Amino acid sequence: MRRNILLLLALVFLIPIARGQGLVGDLLAGKLVNPKAGQWAWYNLTDARGGKKYVIRQAIVGEEKINRKQGYWVEFEVIPEVGFKMVYKMLLTGPANDPKNIHRVIEKSGVDPAREIAIDGTTPANTTPESKRRSLGLDEVSTMNGVIRAEHYEVTQGDQVIGVWINEKINPTGIVRMRSLDGEMVLRNHGTGGENAKSIITETPLPPDEPAPSAGPKPEIKAETKPNEAAAEEKAEEQQGATP
Repeated sequence: MRRNILLLLALVFLIPIARGQGLVGDLLAGKLVNPKAGQWAWYNLTDARGGKKYVIRQAIVGEEKINRKQGYWVEFEVIPEVGFKMVYKMLLTGPANDPKNIHRVIEKSGVDPAREIAIDGTTPANTTPESKRRSLGLDEVSTMNGVIRAEHYEVTQGDQVIGVWINEKINPTGIVRMRSLDGEMVLRNHGTGGENAKSIITETPLPPDEPAPSAGPKPEIKAETKPNEAAAEEKAEEQQGATP
């Protein structure tokens, strides 16, 4: 599960992949698009290696000043077909491909208590070689909100090629679709406010090294009597209902 979370974060922020100038360069580097608290988007994520599927929510659930610099709490809710959901909440003051912009990370797995993750502030920014990108024109991508026109870019670094579809009106990251050898992420729906904009992590997180309270074994939860994919669809439809 953790490998797939890392896949998600890599896909969302393109951490080792792209740098550039202007709006497109900012988006490819993981910069938030005109960020405001309350922005959210739901995506379908497929892991190409294992074929596992997830429904994920990405939202700006709060704002906080860090040394007079505006920061944003960005939350990722990851719902697998089978098992417990994972939630990651990050306080960012800039693109996440630079560790200096990541000030706090909190994670919560299933019913376990939320926990702060230790951050190494001395980690240098990504220094991978310059990547190349080229526009392949506008494509139409079908979502639950209707068809969205997005600029299709091909990003190449060495022998790695990633397809990225961008529309700057899709907050908070501008991403409509992404595809690589590791997997694919496609926008379901997006909006502002409502239940989708609220943080799931409301308790005070445990410190990084504090042991969790003793508890009995937690059973694995499977999707009732419905096919797993149908259950995931139902969850996303409920979330769409929260759109203002």
